[in-house]
Amino acid sequence: MTRKTALQYRFTQSVDRIAWGLSDLRDRLVGRGWWPSSATVAVDVSGARWTIRGRRATARARARKVRAVAIAADQCLWGELTLPAMPRRGLQSAVAEALHSQSPLPLDRTLHAWYAQPTTDGGWRVQWGLAPRDAMEAVRQGQVVQERAPTYLLGPDATAWMVRDAAFRRWQRRQAGWDAAALGALGLAVAAAAALALMPAALQRQGVVGAMQQLQTLEPQAAPIRQQLDALRVQARVLEDVRAGHEAAVPAAAIIDALAATLPDNTVLYRLDINGRDIRLSGLAPNATDLLSRIASHAAFADAKAPSAAVRDPGSNKEHFTFELRWKGESSS
Repeated sequence: MTRKTALQYRFTQSVDRIAWGLSDLRDRLVGRGWWPSSATVAVDVSGARWTIRGRRATARARARKVRAVAIAADQCLWGELTLPAMPRRGLQSAVAEALHSQSPLPLDRTLHAWYAQPTTDGGWRVQWGLAPRDAMEAVRQGQVVQERAPTYLLGPDATAWMVRDAAFRRWQRRQAGWDAAALGALGLAVAAAAALALMPAALQRQGVVGAMQQLQTLEPQAAPIRQQLDALRVQARVLEDVRAGHEAAVPAAAIIDALAATLPDNTVLYRLDINGRDIRLSGLAPNATDLLSRIASHAAFADAKAPSAAVRDPGSNKEHFTFELRWKGESSS
């Protein structure tokens, strides 16, 4: 098998599986009454009535006009067979050939119904049922059922399998019409729901378009006002910068006066750095720890700390210190 042939086979197999899945889902929905289909009333040889919808059979106490023949499960022969991988359209002939060896009677004297399910290895598992054609004739004669009426084999698990004859093909064409109508109605419902869901977005877009058009109309009229606003913003920014610079300015003389009042006479200050409100000073003092406490207690200074330990100078018997602090201002004192 060439690569092209293998791809075609896989594609055909996938399509067959999808088609089978949709058909099986439809039959299950029909059985529950969730998918449109015509219910059929069937009668068996004893006169019991059955309502058949999809593959589900329900006994009825009273029934409308009988339109189908039902053959009880004890009059049928049931079995199961496995078929190799093949296209779905070839199942009819393959099952008929397989049933030819399973049937105790010639196939032209029997009625057969079957249901195929795909297997994991690509083949098909087929459940089948056989009934003698005489059983159908007995019901038709005893219950007065039309010759064109479909025939169902009633399974032991309350299932109804339609005999695959001319009536079955007519039912397939009629059900195809129901399916097309249901899919059309479902499509209309989805389209209506989508339209309702998209309507707010469409209205919002229309509002945005209208607002843009109005903005384009008003924009030439607003140009002179915009220029004046820009000039006012520039002036306000300049004033804000001046105010911020004024607030950030630190009077160096006030800082020096506060330090002179705080530092004792025996303290030597040999370096003073002022960066905005941050102050760094270095010098010599008999006791750096006491000096740091004295500076920290001054109301004009805050966050006084020693970034490094003081080192005693042997020559002067004083400690080298470096302090960092922040200027709070004279108003805080």
